[in-house]
Amino acid sequence: MDWKTRLGNNILKYRTEKAWSQQVLAGEADLSLRYLAGVERGEENPSLETILAIAGALAVQPRRLFD
Repeated sequence: MDWKTRLGNNILKYRTEKAWSQQVLAGEADLSLRYLAGVERGEENPSLETILAIAGALAVQPRRLFD
């Protein structure tokens, strides 16, 4: 599994644990819904800044998104 797929799967996992929609997470991380959906599908190449924003919104350590 490549890192973008792993990242997307983990974002999805943490997002669903919070019972958040993609729209809620996108708002909390200040991202567009379309971009966040692409990150979750492993289609986007997010910057470190984006990864940190998503981790912060989900209240997890950024490294957890790569476990």
